[in-house]
Amino acid sequence: MIDFSPLKAKLLLDYPYFGTIASGMESVVNDNIESFATREGRFEYREGYMESLSEGERMFALCNSALHEALSHTHRRGNRSPWLWNMACDYAINTLLIESGFTPPLAITYDKRFGNLSAEEIYHELSLEFLDQEQNDRDSDEGRDNEGLDEKLSRAQREKRSEEALEKSDPFSEAIHHLIQPKQKSLIDWRSELRERVGGYYVSDYTLIPPSKKLLYDGVYLPGVHSRHLELAIAIDSSGSVDEVLLSQFISEVESITELFGSYTIDLIVCDDRIRSYETFERGEAITYALSGGAGTDFRPVFELIETWMNQPKLLLYFTDLDGKFPPYEPPYEVLWI
Repeated sequence: MIDFSPLKAKLLLDYPYFGTIASGMESVVNDNIESFATREGRFEYREGYMESLSEGERMFALCNSALHEALSHTHRRGNRSPWLWNMACDYAINTLLIESGFTPPLAITYDKRFGNLSAEEIYHELSLEFLDQEQNDRDSDEGRDNEGLDEKLSRAQREKRSEEALEKSDPFSEAIHHLIQPKQKSLIDWRSELRERVGGYYVSDYTLIPPSKKLLYDGVYLPGVHSRHLELAIAIDSSGSVDEVLLSQFISEVESITELFGSYTIDLIVCDDRIRSYETFERGEAITYALSGGAGTDFRPVFELIETWMNQPKLLLYFTDLDGKFPPYEPPYEVLWI
């Protein structure tokens, strides 16, 4: 197994962004691949291939994987063609590295015509050559629904590490910002996401007692509709790192959405590394809260508290910066991290 620690140390000194991301990735031998690959926080490589590379070429490979990791390319793929999306990402990354003076291995994916384009823009160009237009026009975010809790939390932590690395002084910060910007623009507005998730529980149940009156006069009995009671939990991270202005907007938005429901109960939990307060609000009551704590962030007390409730919530909205200790299991209800 090759020791990459000297190269990672060199990257930390010369290119802090690449070095920070690469240092957090595990290096794993995988002789079932042709060269090297990035998978969920791991830099995988075929040992024979990597031994044939010079030090500069190995550094190129590490930087390539660091950018795949930092830019969340796996998550951004959505339902795009996997092989074509990977090709587009490599074009974007390799072009940046080559134009920045890194030494590439032989036979890598590179085309200078994609100089300043993002992976999404390159994919569009490639899809016109290789895929039909109908497939190209699909929503690139559809693939997120199959992502489990562990994958979501892991991805959130990796993205935060990338953001922290970007704050370091690096000669390629501007170029990296250009690659990251399309991802930021593609994110769904949190208000739209919130309304869509909470609004999904507004769908009413059907019952034959009482039946629908629509065709009752003709002797036709159809199920009637009745509104469900919404059980919603909100947890607020009070570790001191949350944006209080955004938090106020978030609570106001939740109040306006819940007014759509005929009946609801909102359990509001304030927590840093322990539960600081817990209150319940019914329809018509203003949602009030007081931030207290300021210690570290631990998400587990919130999930442990909910476990003790007789009625589990339909949805937990957790307002946090995601820098904390996560529970080791997936809860039996939906969790939306704001």
